[in-house]
Amino acid sequence: MLLTNSIVKCWNFTVFCMVAMMDSITLLAQGTVNMLGRWVHLLGGVLESFKMVCYLSSHVLLRVRDLFHRGLLCGHCLLQQVWEGCGIVVSLVFYLVNTVVNLLLIGTQNVYSVVVSMWEAVSCPLQKAVELTLTLFTFLYSSLVGTSVVLWTPIRLALEFLGSLGHIFVSVFLLNIYGLILTATIVVTATVYMNPELTSLGVRRAFGFVNSVPTLHLIQRALHRLYVLERGVWQRLQRQASRLHQTITPVYRNIRVRGDGHARQSEPSDREQGSLTDSREGDAAPPAEHAARPGQLMDDLWDLAFPSSSSTDRPLQKLSSGEECCSSKGPPADSLLTLLKEQEERKKCVICQDSTKTVVLLPCRHLCLCRDCTHILLRQPVYQQNCPLCRHMILNTMDVYL
Repeated sequence: MLLTNSIVKCWNFTVFCMVAMMDSITLLAQGTVNMLGRWVHLLGGVLESFKMVCYLSSHVLLRVRDLFHRGLLCGHCLLQQVWEGCGIVVSLVFYLVNTVVNLLLIGTQNVYSVVVSMWEAVSCPLQKAVELTLTLFTFLYSSLVGTSVVLWTPIRLALEFLGSLGHIFVSVFLLNIYGLILTATIVVTATVYMNPELTSLGVRRAFGFVNSVPTLHLIQRALHRLYVLERGVWQRLQRQASRLHQTITPVYRNIRVRGDGHARQSEPSDREQGSLTDSREGDAAPPAEHAARPGQLMDDLWDLAFPSSSSTDRPLQKLSSGEECCSSKGPPADSLLTLLKEQEERKKCVICQDSTKTVVLLPCRHLCLCRDCTHILLRQPVYQQNCPLCRHMILNTMDVYL
């Protein structure tokens, strides 16, 4: 059927091309005949013009001859004849000019009509060829669509059949998993009960296989080593924690005792306060040294637990009540300025060291960058978008306002 339709389409295309060619030839012949007729008409007009000129000149000559034969008339008649002759000459000139203009217009019209006829004769076959090409492409597209539909139907049926088989398999073997487990349990139990030797043989072979594989021995040794290392690490951490507790407990006890002493000493009179000022100034240095020891120990413990972190992401430690009392009494101005400078430096961005930290990096939760540096960092490739402190990948950011 497709071959017959293709042959019919090709025959129609051939007939259409022949008809279009004959039509263009007839149009070209008709334009040529029309042009020849217009040129013949133009030549007839020129001949008529020359004929009129000949008649006019013969009439003028006859009139002149009559005038010469009759003799010269009065001046009035002569002038009248002159004026008539001038009028005739002027009319003849205008007639000639009109004739030339008409000839030019007719020639231009003929040339334009010839150009239009030639353009139609050339463009009509091209237009027909384009239309036939589009028709051929449409026919081929429809043929391909029909062929694809015919070929896709059995494939679609096969896919639907496979899908139904998969659905049945899933509904039986996956959705009813409890029934399968119960069936497998019953089968295994019956097999073990009926053949106990098979169970012992399977166990022996399993142990033999486990003992024969060297990789499993290596894994067992590695797990044992990891267990021993973990126990050693936990024991070391417990010892460090106990030492830290033993070191910090007396210091905090002394700080609490000094705080109670300051609270009790606030009750005496102004005279007693003036007498005890010198003794307090003399004893202010040792408690400061004792108070500095737990802070140093906390820093050492922080460095031990998190060696990769810098001093910029350590949490600010709260001052104890004894240090607050001592600082309220009159600490040095240099220490206050140093603390303020350190606090201001901790607020600065770790990259530019100019702007304030306003962006929290997630999921590591480090407050270490400003918004401009964050934009610059996020414009880098994905493998370079890491936290500058812990080198974890940045998944999201959050703005904070301090």
